[in-house]
Amino acid sequence: MPKDPNLLSFPKASEYLNIDQKALENYIKKGNEIPRRLVGKVKKLHKEDLDAWKEYFDATTVILDQESYYKALRFSIRKFYSDAPKANFATETQRGAGQYLTNHIQGYLSELAFQKFMADKFDIKLILEDNIDGIVRSQDIVAVSKRRGVERPPAARISVKSSKIKNVILAVKNTEVEMPDRESDYYVYTRVDLSVDHIVRLIQKHPSVEEIKNIIPPEESSVKTQVCGFVEREKLDGPIRELPGIFSFSSLNYFKKSGELNRDWNRIAEAV
Repeated sequence: MPKDPNLLSFPKASEYLNIDQKALENYIKKGNEIPRRLVGKVKKLHKEDLDAWKEYFDATTVILDQESYYKALRFSIRKFYSDAPKANFATETQRGAGQYLTNHIQGYLSELAFQKFMADKFDIKLILEDNIDGIVRSQDIVAVSKRRGVERPPAARISVKSSKIKNVILAVKNTEVEMPDRESDYYVYTRVDLSVDHIVRLIQKHPSVEEIKNIIPPEESSVKTQVCGFVEREKLDGPIRELPGIFSFSSLNYFKKSGELNRDWNRIAEAV
């Protein structure tokens, strides 16, 4: 029986989609984002499933310009030098400036990406919470404008959660779900494609380090972020401390796998 050219192995699927194989395996094996089809005793990926996934991935991917990155950087630096806590989330370990800035740049870029996503897709303006006073606030969206210039509090409480581009688990600390003053109605999951040396690349423009320019890759002019999906608070799984073979949390967390997130963005547009 001839082989079906539409059924692909992981390496061939990675090549077909032009994405990193490790990321693809995460999306499929851990995130349940793309189904696998059993062919004899071997599981294969069908091109029509890959095409459907790629269509959604591209439609929900937001490209942020360099000014958005610098906006996130300025916000993160201001926050670092404020009274905001410097400890890792759910631990007592103090973060150095590099790790702190990376965490907050990624988080703020995810909010900017969701803001741009809603503006581009639904012509809805979201106003982000950007205080740096150290007070923990539960909601990332503080106001909404569906008509130009008319702002009002959002009808639904929305929290934007970020991760690296290869990750597949939306995680929410149990306190954010269980405490009435911190809970949200919807949790939006985003994946930010932020290079590991994003801060180092800024050095290239500084005149005192001209001699090391040649060892730093060219500066990125944009940041790609996918707005993956969302989940209602009551549909979160957990709380747990570990997903065996997938992820371990530092504290009790509710979660949802990326492939199990809701993708009906009209619902969010109507909710806000």
